[in-house]
Amino acid sequence: MAQEMTSAVRIRMLGGAAAAAVLALVAGCAAGESPPTEGRSADTRVIETHYGEVTVPEDPQRIAAVSYNTVWQLQSLDVQPVAAQDYSRWAQEYTDEQNAFIDGLETVGSFGELNYEAIAAAEPDLIVGDAYEIDEEVYAQLSDIAPTAIYFGDNRGDWPTVVDGLAEATGAQDALSENRDAYEARIADLQQSYAEVISDQQWGLIAAGDGDAEFVVLFPTGEIGATLTDLGVSIPPGVPEPDEERAAVGYANYSFEYLDQYLGEADIILTPANADGSTWPPLDAVFSDSLFQALPAAQEGDVYEVYAGIRSYSDALEYLDRLEEDVLARVGE
Repeated sequence: MAQEMTSAVRIRMLGGAAAAAVLALVAGCAAGESPPTEGRSADTRVIETHYGEVTVPEDPQRIAAVSYNTVWQLQSLDVQPVAAQDYSRWAQEYTDEQNAFIDGLETVGSFGELNYEAIAAAEPDLIVGDAYEIDEEVYAQLSDIAPTAIYFGDNRGDWPTVVDGLAEATGAQDALSENRDAYEARIADLQQSYAEVISDQQWGLIAAGDGDAEFVVLFPTGEIGATLTDLGVSIPPGVPEPDEERAAVGYANYSFEYLDQYLGEADIILTPANADGSTWPPLDAVFSDSLFQALPAAQEGDVYEVYAGIRSYSDALEYLDRLEEDVLARVGE
């Protein structure tokens, strides 16, 4: 799950008691039973979001992150939320620092299943997320609880658009600027230090497929592909051009029979790894297939596994560090 998150998912809306509880809480506020306001700013400002203009607190104090990637994007901006999704199912896929960041947060449901009662109980003064998960119907329900700022990129690799919006909503523009400058400087440094490796090699980006005897091609519009595009790498000419839907999610599944056609000209094959650098288990079936083992890059030992999880400039910087150590500095040794 912490690998390229590739499908747009509609949140299942909770009905029954949960919906009634939310309505009761909202009604209570309307009747004068306001939630605690200690430490909160009375000043507001208007910002532009994916769903239009929203009036938000000038200095939000209780932020609920309701989309899967949002809590990590807030972490990159040094913004501490009070509530987020339940990530315990995938705890082993995160770094120690990430697990420490979410430790003790109130949970508001899990991926694909928001709990509106829990969100209301967290008493947020700002709710943030992305439109990959939060559609207009869900947005309306969230807006009944607290001001809600939702953002959307053109594709999964367009996380900068989402992070830019989150920085504006939470007042973290200084942290955003610092992160962006550091990322651009790191890209320039690697381009200068490894110019030949970057410009002379064809990079094939893959992951494990959804079905048996399938692999995934990761496109430049995905989270890993977008970072490598910024770096200036080239993909093999045999890699198919994605249609609009596949470009938006940044990946597509293909049968093993296409391995040679799509990756036969790849000098380097790059795959995601677990957070500790170990092999992502679903990739074992790909690596052990005879068609994969026959690829020139596999024959030359130029298959590299690098943990990604890119959702922000901070994530991208960490990925570039691992890429330098595990790939760029090793190619051609």
